[in-house]
Amino acid sequence: MSKTPVSILQEMMVKKQMVPNYELIHDGGGTHVNTFTYLVICEGLSATGTGRSKKDAKHEAAKAMLEKIAAHRAYPQLPASPAQSPIKTCLPTVIPASPRIPPNEPFVNAIGALQTLCAENNLQEPEYIAINDEGPPHARIFTYQCVLSTFKEEGVATTKKQAKHEAAKKMLNRIKELVSVNCPDLLGDEQDQQKINEMISNSIAEARYPQLNKSTSKKVNLGLKVSNYHTKLKTTFITIHQELTAKLEAIKPNTCDYDMVDTLLGKLQDILTPLALQVSVTPLEAISPDIFIVSMAVDSSPRIVQCSSGATKKEAEYKALISLIDSLILLLK
Repeated sequence: MSKTPVSILQEMMVKKQMVPNYELIHDGGGTHVNTFTYLVICEGLSATGTGRSKKDAKHEAAKAMLEKIAAHRAYPQLPASPAQSPIKTCLPTVIPASPRIPPNEPFVNAIGALQTLCAENNLQEPEYIAINDEGPPHARIFTYQCVLSTFKEEGVATTKKQAKHEAAKKMLNRIKELVSVNCPDLLGDEQDQQKINEMISNSIAEARYPQLNKSTSKKVNLGLKVSNYHTKLKTTFITIHQELTAKLEAIKPNTCDYDMVDTLLGKLQDILTPLALQVSVTPLEAISPDIFIVSMAVDSSPRIVQCSSGATKKEAEYKALISLIDSLILLLK
């Protein structure tokens, strides 16, 4: 037998020119623990069934009705049907409960507080990334990740808003812990806000640039002779030149796209910042308004400079940037 209780009951009643009457008597929609109850009536008998979905409840009601009919007519009990009723996605084993704030504790908008903190310290705004979304439609579980510099915290809740709030709250607590560990005297009744902000900025900077303490803040004198420039450059950064070369080669695009010049320039700056080097872009005057000339330089000592021209500003910047990356790779090899 491969039929469900609903199919068996339907065929049994059709032979007697009757149709089972199903009625939904309980709809548990709207909560994360939905339950549904169906009432089925036929041949003057009634039976109910409860399940996590309407389909499950209907199958349970039909199964109970078959058992009642068998008992009423003194039939032997029907064997269990191997065809199981379709089951919806199971709930997670643990459903996170939204934290209850005590009535005497003021509500803190963690998302807004974190954004204000970043604005006051000239930090990049935190980014919220959807990590996971699981569970049935009536009981979704959302996981969001808050990313601030290299810090990452996750929040799990039954709504997207609450998950983001939990992630932002954890990030705020983590920053406060950094401040309290490095300077516990600042967390008294009268906090020195300026010193706290400085402590937060330093903590994030150290996480963002792990090589900050290893590199020198002064520009390195790489020599006076251009012929020895590449040798001196490799010797100066002997411990990281292979890694630096690999990073430079990795950001070079495979296809020419002038619109990606800003993204590419940002990636190059991220690579050079731990070495205390900056990239500058300078537009140059051209003899024709239809031509754009751009100079791009790295402020090493001596400076590495590349110039290029194009029909548009983006084209000129893109060509100069590619030439600058190629020059750095060539000097480091």
